[in-house]
Amino acid sequence: MEALETEEGGATEGERHPLVRRILSWLPGILLLAGLVAVVNHAGEGQRFAEMLEQARPAWLLVGALLQAVTYVCAAAVWQRPLRKGRARCTVRSLVPVAIARLFVDQVVPTAGFGGRLLVVRSLRRRGVHVGLAVAAILVDLLTLYAAFAVAVIASLAIILVFRGDLNHLVLVLAGLFAIFALAIPSTVLWFSRGGVREPPRWLHRLPRADELLKEVARAPRRLVRNRQVLLQAGALQLAIFLIDGATLWAMLRAVGYDADPLGVFASFIFAQVAGTVFLVPGGLGTFEASSVAMLTLFKVPVETALTATLLLRGLTYWLPMAPGYWLSHREIKKKVPAVHAKAA
Repeated sequence: MEALETEEGGATEGERHPLVRRILSWLPGILLLAGLVAVVNHAGEGQRFAEMLEQARPAWLLVGALLQAVTYVCAAAVWQRPLRKGRARCTVRSLVPVAIARLFVDQVVPTAGFGGRLLVVRSLRRRGVHVGLAVAAILVDLLTLYAAFAVAVIASLAIILVFRGDLNHLVLVLAGLFAIFALAIPSTVLWFSRGGVREPPRWLHRLPRADELLKEVARAPRRLVRNRQVLLQAGALQLAIFLIDGATLWAMLRAVGYDADPLGVFASFIFAQVAGTVFLVPGGLGTFEASSVAMLTLFKVPVETALTATLLLRGLTYWLPMAPGYWLSHREIKKKVPAVHAKAA
């Protein structure tokens, strides 16, 4: 499994991203976020925005932090479902650091989640998991993620229709782009999982690390990847993550003294997450914030309140995990692969 192996302390060719390329990948999101803050200031709400940030209630910030801690447990549990079925000795607790490290990789490099999943495979191998079982774990993760995401998007569309009575252009565009992603990526992965020599389609070469991961997909045990019990359990956990993230945004609104409708906040978060996913900016920087503010204003949340709550949410989900994620990702890469691996189911 040459594509997924590194020497101790080293890195694969695909991991060496030039500094200039990284900066350029972040630039659009940074400019969009800066423009969003500038618009709020120009509208005369800058002082109110600053005051709300300063006066955020610590108790609700703590609630948001605790909710985010639960999401890492859920993410680890998603991988642990197929691993347990395959008789690998990995506990949820031991996989939580991997969840934090994976988040860092996905936030720093725009790979539509493929770079983070490669890190998960390496981390599982370094915990003695057979390569096929490790790949099965991330396939279950990917398939159930998009299934749960689709359920959340459909539910959000229904919420918007009930509250608003129509779907505006932003919602329609984001829903259309998500439909392309939700159909293209899982179907391609399933196609590769059938085995045989297959060449990744051209469009996948635009997603960094995607073709590298797909070359290993055929190693996964098919009956484990398609196990109904495993998929249902993992899908429920993925949906729980979306619900908890939406609850975190609601808690941030409460932190700045605004009591918004939880359903509207959930729909706003989901479509902000769609924007952060389909536009390949690292971590959805800028695209998530702009979409979150735009969606919250559809539900009558004041612009400065929506921006303040969104930035507080991003502080918990994007910026706060950066330092531990950087350290944990490097630690995972440097671990040695043991000589004996657990057998795949």
